[in-house]
Amino acid sequence: MNAKVCAILVTYNRLDTLKQALEHVLAQELKPATVIIVDNKSTDGTVEYLKTIDGSDSIHCIFMESNTGSAGAIAAAMKYGLRSNEYQYFWVLDDDTMYAPNALIELVESIEQSDFSLIGLHGAHLKLGKKYPVRADIKLQEADYAMIDGALIKADVVRNVGPVCEEFFMMCDDHEYSVRMQRRGYKIGVLKNGADNRLYLGGGEKFSRATLWRGYYSARNHMFIVKKHFSLLNLVGYCWQQTKLLITAAVYAPDRFQRVRLRLIGIWHGITGVGGRTLDPGTLKFNKH
Repeated sequence: MNAKVCAILVTYNRLDTLKQALEHVLAQELKPATVIIVDNKSTDGTVEYLKTIDGSDSIHCIFMESNTGSAGAIAAAMKYGLRSNEYQYFWVLDDDTMYAPNALIELVESIEQSDFSLIGLHGAHLKLGKKYPVRADIKLQEADYAMIDGALIKADVVRNVGPVCEEFFMMCDDHEYSVRMQRRGYKIGVLKNGADNRLYLGGGEKFSRATLWRGYYSARNHMFIVKKHFSLLNLVGYCWQQTKLLITAAVYAPDRFQRVRLRLIGIWHGITGVGGRTLDPGTLKFNKH
């Protein structure tokens, strides 16, 4: 197989898991032609480590001047990769997910034998703004949305549609990209082969500290999607979903006042178009604009 794949690995302050993730990428049965590692201004020794491997084993490192979130880092790598016409695919990765050796080769085989332009390992169907997971018993199937972590994307799609939206910072950038692709006539697939092991270091608990800032960015960025790809159905779905989330937080969350406040601010920032890294995930304080 002669497919030329440019792998994109985004990292921020996870040196130990980054090393493990990189080992899994380099151990793929189908090796990427290039691995672009984007560091989001880490402070834990990641920068120093990356400087020792930059240029070796087809590794190229990009050092961001500030933390631009996953969206900014992925966009930077896509723009860098597009400078040459040698890549057929981009494989987008996170630093807290380990991929089995067959992950990339099965993605490439699936995309070359189908009419999909993006294939992810996780995805969903969308209805009134809510995600409904694809069937677990169908190995390769069409979907409305695919998670960008682990997804293989045709380079021509990125050339025609553009990179992910940098203004999202975190959350929903893959949702918007899925919508943007479909509006240009591209099909999205999901490959259920169990080839990834996600550690969920970003936090998966319902009322954790991580879901405080995630709730803000999710509310804001979903509004960005409604405005950018407007339909009355999308607006109704957004209002319905945000109402349910606000009521749930107000009734059940131990930090209900802060949680409701951040989500409401997210809605307002989405309406007024305040994008980028507005809320610091570490301090939960807003940056001045």
